[in-house]
Amino acid sequence: MKTLYLSGAITYNPNHKQDFERAYKDLTEAGYDVISPLRICRENWDWKVCRRQCIKALTLGSDAVAVIPSDYLSAGKELELHIAQSLDMPVKTVEDWISYKGDK
Repeated sequence: MKTLYLSGAITYNPNHKQDFERAYKDLTEAGYDVISPLRICRENWDWKVCRRQCIKALTLGSDAVAVIPSDYLSAGKELELHIAQSLDMPVKTVEDWISYKGDK
């Protein structure tokens, strides 16, 4: 079973909690193990502390990345995607991972 790291806009996205919870629920129901930044980071952590913990989870705890599409800019998401691509980790949207699982 693949473990997917959820990547998406948080800082400037007023709906980030709903977006991440919906994606987490949909992916776990599709049979994936999911790592969500919202379940890693504490509310009182600053951006740099959270980034370090998320990068650790991305690189050491996951097999691939599930992207939550968004029109909001996100330096964290861009960093996560750059790292994942540099490490040749598969990167797909949440919807694509769910469809991919259904094809197996």
